[in-house]
Amino acid sequence: MCRNCYIPMVSASPISLQPERAIRAAPAITVEGLAKDYTRSCSLGRWLLRGMGWNPGGPESAGDRVAALADVDFSVARGEAFGVIGRNGAGKSTLLQIIAGTLAATRGRCQVHGRVTALLELGSGFNPDFTGRENIYLAGSILGLGREVMEARFDEIARFADIGDFIEHPVRTYSTGMMMRVAFAVAIAVDPDVLIIDEALSVGDILFQQKCSRRLRELLDRGVTLLVVTHDLSFVLNTCRRAMWLDRGRVRYLGEAGACVREYVAAMAAITGNAPTPTDELTALPEQALPAAPELALADKERLGDGGVRVARAWLLHGDGGAGAAFRAGDWASVVMLVQAHRPAKGVSGGCELRNRHGQVIFATGLRVAQRLIAELPEGGMSLITLRFRLELQEGQYTLDLGCGAGSDEDNTWDRVLTAAVVEVTNPPDQEIIHGLVRLPYEVTVARPKR
Repeated sequence: MCRNCYIPMVSASPISLQPERAIRAAPAITVEGLAKDYTRSCSLGRWLLRGMGWNPGGPESAGDRVAALADVDFSVARGEAFGVIGRNGAGKSTLLQIIAGTLAATRGRCQVHGRVTALLELGSGFNPDFTGRENIYLAGSILGLGREVMEARFDEIARFADIGDFIEHPVRTYSTGMMMRVAFAVAIAVDPDVLIIDEALSVGDILFQQKCSRRLRELLDRGVTLLVVTHDLSFVLNTCRRAMWLDRGRVRYLGEAGACVREYVAAMAAITGNAPTPTDELTALPEQALPAAPELALADKERLGDGGVRVARAWLLHGDGGAGAAFRAGDWASVVMLVQAHRPAKGVSGGCELRNRHGQVIFATGLRVAQRLIAELPEGGMSLITLRFRLELQEGQYTLDLGCGAGSDEDNTWDRVLTAAVVEVTNPPDQEIIHGLVRLPYEVTVARPKR
């Protein structure tokens, strides 16, 4: 059977499936010591013997084995939204295929409770010569639902997919977005207990993506478990309670979604970005006195990173240089950071992020964004970084994260201070009301039409 799009859970080792009635308190998904190895070179005869269940034996060098996953452990509670993030090639899709039952693990075990629907590679579960209607019935039969059941749900599926008369056309005439619409509509209409999604929602127009997000929240409210692989970090922050960062097949971070995303972003910022070139030698930088205002209390703040470079001190200032966290909409704010190297560091950056109450990054800036880095800091060396910006924001509270990083690839180091300050933005009656999230520069004109 095709391994993608609509997947019934097949009871195949090493996966153990339990009925919904079994152990109601147990997690929906439990993964223990999961590993998947691939062999670089293997003869056709050896593959055929393995496919028939025979182990041909013989020596196999360690250099021939590639570990797509190694010792992965986690669990997902019933009704929880759990995100998996990481760079391409980290093993995310391999993990989901094993959980969905379409790929066998090399070692370890995986237990899944309840009916599972998986959206993996879009369109692979469709017969291209069948119409959308016929593929909907086919998907239902694969999931153990009879034709009568799918006929009763067809109108709901077609209405959500919203592709018009194309529902009666062969799938080979569909665009990728149309295929995703039908795939998602079926996946949410078959009453899954566990819904597994691999980047499927990154396809399609913004209106359909918003509709999908609303429906996912409805499913979560009903107790459906969601396991999603995505590069959309905002989706993870807004929807998932916990997340896991996979890096080269291993768990790099597992925990609260916001902390996981920040750890991942900080690491990526240290090795990627806007391809900046270090231009500022420390000795060539102008001298600047430390602010006289009270500094932010960083000692009790949660931090991420290894601290090879570190935000030693920081200030949040008003336009007049005074300290404070309360601003009027449109006020200028300055963030000043004293960055110190605890080991020799090259290509040093520093920056900040403002997040709203949903954890979304509303604004971010820093040396890397400006394509300007500090060429090198010796051990114990320090640099003062000032970031100045206008708070053209809707009234409300925002959190300020601070961070710095240095190096690239394997020698990268970073420090991230979470919620270094809470910024309060007010919109007094004498000011223009900001109706959206932010206020962009704009012009409004009024004229009489020519006759």
